[in-house]
Amino acid sequence: MKKINWKQAALAAVAVAGVACSGNQNAQNAAAQTADSTATQDSVCYAVYDPNQPINLKDMPIFWENEKAEVTQVNPSTTRKLNYLNDLMVCIVDIKGPQAEPDPVHSHVAEQMSYIAEGEALVIIGDQSKKLKAGDIFAVPSNVPHTVQALGPRLLLIDSFNPIREDFLKK
Repeated sequence: MKKINWKQAALAAVAVAGVACSGNQNAQNAAAQTADSTATQDSVCYAVYDPNQPINLKDMPIFWENEKAEVTQVNPSTTRKLNYLNDLMVCIVDIKGPQAEPDPVHSHVAEQMSYIAEGEALVIIGDQSKKLKAGDIFAVPSNVPHTVQALGPRLLLIDSFNPIREDFLKK
């Protein structure tokens, strides 16, 4: 089994977060503070705190430990763990394979970027399909039908969504 390169996965998630939040003035201010070597971690955290938003960093676990994260059983072969802010959601999706056929095609309002942390997949986006492997990334525009099919024994995806997928949240 191939070892997961968590450093690459984390860098991909950070890159996706930067792209997803680039239109948010608070996020741009936080990025500017991060670039300033005198900025402290606390000042960066509070730079994105907005009391007018439904979720705030003071109310949100901003440090996420994988082994302590809640696991959602999506179907018999798929689990999901997630964390989110107001405008960005990251999910770790673990699919047992190989799958005989792709998951059901679906679409959603959220834009999606997915990093393949482990395994191989057939990824179908709109009328295009491509076989991808660990280290590859795919992007799904808003409202475009898409699906994946695990081609090996395990497919581990790190999905980022903007806006967040409210349908993933427990009501």
